[in-house]
Amino acid sequence: MASNANPYVDFLGGKGDWGGLLLEQMPEATYRSSPTGTAFGQRSPAQQRFFQNAYQNVYSDYVGELGRSLRAGKTPTSFNQYLETNPWTKRYSALPQAARGRTGGYSNPRTRFLYNF
Repeated sequence: MASNANPYVDFLGGKGDWGGLLLEQMPEATYRSSPTGTAFGQRSPAQQRFFQNAYQNVYSDYVGELGRSLRAGKTPTSFNQYLETNPWTKRYSALPQAARGRTGGYSNPRTRFLYNF
């Protein structure tokens, strides 16, 4: 009978925290597996596309944030901690309506037939 136990649990989540070390070395894996980002991407298809395509922009923002903290003499945050601040919502809300998958019809309804005299 086959066991359903994960054979890598001790290796990845054990005393050495190999999983955390691997995620530190692979920022794109950290980005794609971020619980905050995954929750953001599940709200709508447009947000899911935005999440999938925004890795380079979010990582560039993180590198800028890292540089600012180093220049200020502060302890820099890890990429995982930066992703917990939810950088997607601010970027997504700054997009124009057309880029978010919305048209002007939602906010500007047509007034084709006002009155028939």
